Parts: sequence; structure tokens; C-alpha cells
Amino acid sequence: MDTPSSLELIGRLALALTLGAVLGLERETRHKTAGLRTHSMVALGAALFTIAGAYAVVGPQNDPSRVAAQVVTGIGFIGAGAMIRSGFTVTGITTASTLWMAAAFGIAAAMGLYVVSIVAGAMALVIVVTFGPLKPYVLFRRSRKRFEVRYRPGHGTLDALFMGLESGGGRIMGVITTESDDPSTEVRQTTIDVRGMADVELAKVLATIADRDEVIEIDHAPGNGS
Repeated sequence: MDTPSSLELIGRLALALTLGAVLGLERETRHKTAGLRTHSMVALGAALFTIAGAYAVVGPQNDPSRVAAQVVTGIGFIGAGAMIRSGFTVTGITTASTLWMAAAFGIAAAMGLYVVSIVAGAMALVIVVTFGPLKPYVLFRRSRKRFEVRYRPGHGTLDALFMGLESGGGRIMGVITTESDDPSTEVRQTTIDVRGMADVELAKVLATIADRDEVIEIDHAPGNGS
């Protein structure tokens, strides 16, 4: 295997760093557990390991594929650290996958696959930027669910509810809140439309909310939610 010049190898490292940084910047703007620095370091480290394995060892023991395979295995530990489990919900899976992609950018760039690396980086960016917001609109209409919550205000009920819905993969499409006709009761009624949640996940979130002291009642079908 012909050894590229030091300048070309540095260029490969720079390409890997750039691709990882672009993906990391998107994660950073969304305040995820792994952002710009982590993705940049993963891509750069993967590229450096690959270059070292490919060109630092001379002779029959030279096997770049072994080093690349170990990089893929090692990145699993970092990806696992990006995932957070809260009860039945696991978050951070997308961030773990972008870290895996950052390592792939590093390996491909280090191997000299410049065009492939750049195109793959553009594809990955399109996925993380556009596929999430599009998900609720490409699902069937029956995935839209409506429910109504009656509660006493001042206890952060909606904040906890919205957090649970978003953690479960739901997208809130509409919120309507009305006050009770009788001011002395201090009861508020909120109707929520949500898309993209499985029935089981929604039931878990609503069960958690229903256990709160200030929640009076949850109606799972106050109107036609389809």
C-alpha cells in the first residue's frame, strides 16, 4: 500500500473533523448530551486510528480493516453513554446513532473516500434535520390522539405532561385550555391533540399524570381524534 504524503493525511483528518463537527453542531443546537466537541473528537479519533493502522505498520501485519473494526466496536461504549433511560422511556438513541456516523465519517475520510464521505455527511444531516419534524405528517391519521385533562392549576401539570409526551416520541399538534364556569372551583380543563405515539406509550404517560394529586380526571376520548 502506497503511503500518502503527510499533507494528504492531514487533509483526511481535517475532512473527518469537519464532517463530525457539522453533525455535532446540529446536536448542539438541540441541547443533546453529545454535541459539537464530542462528535468532532469521535470523527477525528476514528480517522487517526484508521490512518495509524493503515500506514504506521509496515509488512504482512498491516491490516487496516482490523483497526476500523475495533473503532466501530469502541464507539458503542460512547453511544451507550449518550442514551438515558427514564422509566420505560429511552432517550438519546438518535444522538448515539450520530456518534456512530461520526466514527464512520472518520474511517471513510481516513481511507481516502472523499466524495463518499461528503455525500454521506450531507445525507446524515438531512436525516437528523428533516426526518424528525416530518414524522408526525407521514404517519397515518389514526395516529392522532386527543385527550382531555381536568386539573387544579399551579402545580406544573402541563409541563410534566408535555415532557412525558415528547419523551415518548409524541408531537403535540394542538392545545386548548378553558377555565371552569365556576370560579370557586379553580379547575382548569385542557384538551390536547398528539401524533406519533403508540397507544401503550400514551397510556403510560397519562397513567403517570393521573396519579398526581391535582389531577381530577383524564378523558381519553373527549372528541373525534382521528
